[in-house]
Amino acid sequence: MFDFSTRLNRKNSDSIKWSRYRNTDVLPFWVADMDFATPKFVLDAIRHRLEHPILGYSDIPPELTQAFIQWAQRHFNWSIQEEWVLWLPSVVGGLNVAVRAVGKEDDHCVIPIPIYPPFLTIPELNQRIPILSNLILENNRWVMDLNDIEKKTEQASTLLISNPQNPTGRAYSKTELQELGNLCVRNNTVIVSDEIHWGIILNPATPHTPIATISEAISQQTITLISHTKTYNIPGESCAVAVINNPEIRESFRTWGTGMLPICSPLALAGATASFCDTSSYLVELNQYLRDNRDLLVTAVNDIGTLHVTKPEATYLAWIDVRNLSLADPITHFEQHGLGLYDGSEFGVPGFVRFNFAVPRLLLSEGIERLLIA
Repeated sequence: MFDFSTRLNRKNSDSIKWSRYRNTDVLPFWVADMDFATPKFVLDAIRHRLEHPILGYSDIPPELTQAFIQWAQRHFNWSIQEEWVLWLPSVVGGLNVAVRAVGKEDDHCVIPIPIYPPFLTIPELNQRIPILSNLILENNRWVMDLNDIEKKTEQASTLLISNPQNPTGRAYSKTELQELGNLCVRNNTVIVSDEIHWGIILNPATPHTPIATISEAISQQTITLISHTKTYNIPGESCAVAVINNPEIRESFRTWGTGMLPICSPLALAGATASFCDTSSYLVELNQYLRDNRDLLVTAVNDIGTLHVTKPEATYLAWIDVRNLSLADPITHFEQHGLGLYDGSEFGVPGFVRFNFAVPRLLLSEGIERLLIA
């Protein structure tokens, strides 16, 4: 049994999430890390590495790559070749390298929004032109506007997606992803897929599908970026992996990455190995706890009447529509009621806030009480 109920004091741990509201009564539900203890088997692996007195520059341990390949086969029936695997210090770093590695300066880069804020700065940082495509609310689910994306990718070298989707909590279906992948193949657009939330699946009927697993043609047009850090709550020891089947794209990615990215720390590598080797009940228990948290929050929000939220299928993030409140500054409004949320305008869509519900239930209940008053 894993403990997700104990409220841990993070106020003096240099936590970005909690430090923002230091010395205030505001409860933080903004940054996407969990207020749960990192699993003991991950911490034990890091402690074991610390038994060696030198923390020097480290190569990628062969056992990590093998653990990842076996993990992909075990979870997604995905047969990955060792040469497809490139290790990185972070997914965001990988997004930047991917955009540089494909196409040329002033190429279009299509991004469905709302989206995790770093996506929106990546094209211009890498001399590309961002082209945005709004998700559509259909039958109380956020879906990609595939007709719009098809038109916009005709002139684009890359399409950046988040799957599972941050901030809406969608777990895109295989059918959706197949249609998206096929149109990118037709338009010769490379898909850069951030799949960092792969492990947080709240609706068993909507499993995570890595887009590169759908067909060989789509795999040849895809750069998949994956990390264990969200699922195992270890983002402070960041490590990620790019899976690239296409040898030409892979070599370009490797070349650009050599000049842009630092190496992974030895402690991050130890944590990654332990995470990808995990066959415990951790994922099942975590998702059940988060599922119950989600249901509590979604019911409370929609019962308010003036707010609306769709039911996340994945992630621990709720995308709450606050437009009916007609707030000039939603974040300040909620902070004045003791809630630290993430402003939707930073995701490209104002009038919404993102709420991270990966917290002990008593803390969530306190946050919901404040939301009801606000």
